[in-house]
Amino acid sequence: MAYKLKMFLIAWIIPFAAFAQTQQYSLQQALEYGIKNNAQILTSELDAQNAQITVNNRIAAGLPQLDAKLDYQNFFKLPTSLLPAEFFGGEAGDFIPVQFGTEQNMTASISASQLLFNGAFIVGVSAAKEYAILVQKQSRLAETEVKKNVETAYYSVLIAKEFEILLQKNINNLSAVLFEVSEMQKQGFVEAVDVDRLTMSKITLNGQLQNAVRQTALATNYLKFTMGLDMATAIELTDTIGAITAVNLTGTNYLTRPEFGILQSTVALNELNVKLNKAMFLPTLAAYGSYSQNAQRNSFNFLNSDGQWFETGLFGLTLAVPIFSGMERKTGVQSAQIALEKARLTLSNATQGILLEVEKAKTDYMNAENDLNVQQQTIELAQKIYNTALIKYREGVGSSLELNNAESTLYQAQGSYISAMFSLLNAKTALNKSLGYY
Repeated sequence: MAYKLKMFLIAWIIPFAAFAQTQQYSLQQALEYGIKNNAQILTSELDAQNAQITVNNRIAAGLPQLDAKLDYQNFFKLPTSLLPAEFFGGEAGDFIPVQFGTEQNMTASISASQLLFNGAFIVGVSAAKEYAILVQKQSRLAETEVKKNVETAYYSVLIAKEFEILLQKNINNLSAVLFEVSEMQKQGFVEAVDVDRLTMSKITLNGQLQNAVRQTALATNYLKFTMGLDMATAIELTDTIGAITAVNLTGTNYLTRPEFGILQSTVALNELNVKLNKAMFLPTLAAYGSYSQNAQRNSFNFLNSDGQWFETGLFGLTLAVPIFSGMERKTGVQSAQIALEKARLTLSNATQGILLEVEKAKTDYMNAENDLNVQQQTIELAQKIYNTALIKYREGVGSSLELNNAESTLYQAQGSYISAMFSLLNAKTALNKSLGYY
């Protein structure tokens, strides 16, 4: 009895546990999850953090530099110097070896330096800040791509599921017709070949349905991948194709697209590069200072407060003036100016390219919308023809070949409708991207 009770509880608990693990996502929720968890987004965020670190490093080079140093020396053999012997009454040309110094020596010092003026440093900090802005814009571009991929993947799942439902509907209808025809064949009203034709159609549809189920599962896994969701997570999509809104064709947000901002930052960086090369002609001024104490002992007694320490201190300025570099600095400026002109041309050309892309995306969307309307009408007519052929066949005034042709026409129309629907959703995604709605 206890065993049966346990199995009963397990049988009830497992389905509820599986249901509880299924996560539901609307298109908007899928997009929000993707921009927070997609690997490409996370990588771009790390790049942005690294760019800010680069800015801080550039700034740090111009801040005061302070160093402390403690140096200990133990001369277990004192250095030997040679003095002229004649200093001590000896013969000229002879030398007397002598040793100077103490065995134990210690020096404690502190030094500081400060960059007072350097044109390249000033421009370099500005360039680093502009680079950080560029990386932020590249991160925005990555976000745009992820949104586009997630939306496309979401639509792919909806379309795959729609095709799967359509095939199941066709199988159900065909099964009913096959049953009727089989009964008519038993009574001798139709030939066996009619049953065989319908059986073949059902086998084909069953095979297509199995493929469609696998395709839906694959599309779902790809959606989870683009979202940055674990593949083992069960998900359910709450939006339907009918709930997807149309695109505003009058939008003019394309100038806010991250690609446009990236090109603007590229121009700004090239302008700073020209300034950087011109700054190489400017002098550099730096201040420095140091203070040290030195103790010399014959024994290690540096902690003895009675011992004598000798002080040394200095302060100085260094002015470095560039004079001639073999035309290297001049050619550097010329090269930077050429790069700037190329960046400006790229920006101008890209602006026109974006305008052309917007027009193409609008045209593709309107064409896809028109194709879907045509396919909608076609599928309605194909369904009507099939229904008529089926009625005629049941009443004995139509042939099985006519019914088979009408059935094939209906299935082709359904396939074209699904394809047109997918094209429209893809065109919608491309148009949203071109208009800067992501």
